[in-house]
Amino acid sequence: MTDPDPWQALRDELGRWSTAPALWLRDDDATGPVPALDTLLTLCADRHIPLCLAVVPGSLAPGFADWVSGYAADISAVPHGFTHTNHAPAGAKKAEFGDHRDAVAMASELRQGLDRVAAAFGDASRPVFVPPWNRIGARATAALAAAGYRALSTKAPPGHPPVTGITVIDVEIDIIDWRGDRGYAGDREVVGLLRDRLAALRQQGKVARSIGILTHHAVHDPAAWAFLETLFEETATKVRWLSVDDALAATG
Repeated sequence: MTDPDPWQALRDELGRWSTAPALWLRDDDATGPVPALDTLLTLCADRHIPLCLAVVPGSLAPGFADWVSGYAADISAVPHGFTHTNHAPAGAKKAEFGDHRDAVAMASELRQGLDRVAAAFGDASRPVFVPPWNRIGARATAALAAAGYRALSTKAPPGHPPVTGITVIDVEIDIIDWRGDRGYAGDREVVGLLRDRLAALRQQGKVARSIGILTHHAVHDPAAWAFLETLFEETATKVRWLSVDDALAATG
């Protein structure tokens, strides 16, 4: 007996929904024009998929925002840390905004990062903070609202302390196998997790909630690109792909 096809299991689950479920897409580590990002932006434009692009404020290439604006895609740019530098002590998990750093210094970088992204991307910028490595300490979390942020986005299960004063919009499915070969994690893992998460929301009656999918264009292998193309094709008429603004509105 063969294992069930994860894509067929996803089709079956989508068929159980009386209203189309909602997904949203976040891509991390953008700093400038590269072929991999061109591939992602072209794919999103062709399939009309909104994209939340997490950009590193301290490493933005000149003209990057203009380059991004040339794509016929719904793209929102959000700050991804400040310089994406690991400040964690030896032996600790990587973090740029962990509690080992000075709170005043982190608050300053949070504000500068938001200002730089707003200056570069203008109306396409959003005050949503994405910490590098999806980790943030209590000191930085407490400083987000005062720095001008409206929301925090890490990876579920929460990679952050309790949050007050802003919205949390964590992604739930990372398509990369970071603990393995750092390539695509595989259909059984990724598609299976998406199917399971959709089933849980349906069974809990939380059908208005959106599910965030996380990509990292710079490390995508051919299997990762094939997954995205198949996902966009399979969900074209069965799923509502939300912008980050709409995803924020669906967090209640």
